[in-house]
Amino acid sequence: MKLLIVDDNPINQKFLYYSLKKYYEIETADNGLEAVEMLEKNSYDVVLMDLSMPVMDGAEATLRIRKSINAKNKHVPIIFVTTNDFEHDRTRCMKNGGSDYLIKPVDINELLNSINIQLNLRQEIF
Repeated sequence: MKLLIVDDNPINQKFLYYSLKKYYEIETADNGLEAVEMLEKNSYDVVLMDLSMPVMDGAEATLRIRKSINAKNKHVPIIFVTTNDFEHDRTRCMKNGGSDYLIKPVDINELLNSINIQLNLRQEIF
């Protein structure tokens, strides 16, 4: 299983990487635009997406991924992992195609559960 972590904060990237590396092959992106470009070239099973990032935020990146005709991962589960605990942010992210929305600091068991749920849903659909 291949996972993409999208976060501009290297500490958050490392936390997620070291918490999940025994379960997944992991790659990272530093912003939404980089994530969109990576998703056009590579296949991933799950994306963990921060919301607030420079260049392009996670909600905009998710919308571009969902609307892209070239993306290999148009239907990949995108789980937001963010500090933004506001209903309008959650609504925007989910309307743009997010699969789940978790608040940092995230409990790794909660995150693993969300990933498993999304992977199971994807298997049922596809």
